[in-house]
Amino acid sequence: MSHWLYTQPPIAIFIIGLIASIALMYLMAFFLKKTPIINDISDHEKEFLIAIQSGLVALSAIVLSFSLVLVITNYDHADENVAGEAARINDVDRLLHQYGDPKVKAIRADLKIYAKSILEDEWPKLQIQQEGAETAQLFSNVADKIGQINPTTPRETVIYSELLKKLDESVEMRETRLEGAHIGLHGIYWVVNLAILFGVLLMSALGLILNKWLTAIGISLELAALVGLMTLVFICDHPFEGTVSIKPGPLVGTIKAMDNRK
Repeated sequence: MSHWLYTQPPIAIFIIGLIASIALMYLMAFFLKKTPIINDISDHEKEFLIAIQSGLVALSAIVLSFSLVLVITNYDHADENVAGEAARINDVDRLLHQYGDPKVKAIRADLKIYAKSILEDEWPKLQIQQEGAETAQLFSNVADKIGQINPTTPRETVIYSELLKKLDESVEMRETRLEGAHIGLHGIYWVVNLAILFGVLLMSALGLILNKWLTAIGISLELAALVGLMTLVFICDHPFEGTVSIKPGPLVGTIKAMDNRK
């Protein structure tokens, strides 16, 4: 179900969540209205219920805001890492080009195939939290061939040292990107958020029964705000999944730079 939701645009997720919440609230109100205890609630108890409902709304907003900060931080970190990885691949190709030995030309070709494989093979698999086996093998081949380079001049030694450094950074960023595909809020956050939302809906259902139609408008606006905040948390929770996901633009730019570097 969650994978299907991630394929929907954010506005659709918001509308689905809002409709489901309001429908559940009215369903609760329907059954609560048939409960005899509702008829015996005093004015003082009504005020107490309203206070509980307000407190739950405030608590839900706080928890959702905290969750939103977490997912946006994870999202930005993953996005920056993708840009950094693309830059390191570009640096490796640039250094191979500067090395000047015709023997490394084949390594540059393999590096370009690897970069394209990230886009075509591995990137779609990140959405389902998997690694591209073919892409991993291509990267391993490139790393092995670079490790077999034997510099013979001081200039080549300096370039080769920098090349190994950039390759190591590329390895780290690749691993971080793959780990980023598994980033997401712990299930307990969603349990707490949904539990608080359920409490808000229950108190709101009581409010619908005990007060006038104007209450329904106010409660609906509160729910719209909470569902909107929850939608933001949901769409940013997995950086590589959904319509609001990290795009491989930096890698596309790197491949173009590699094509232009003769």
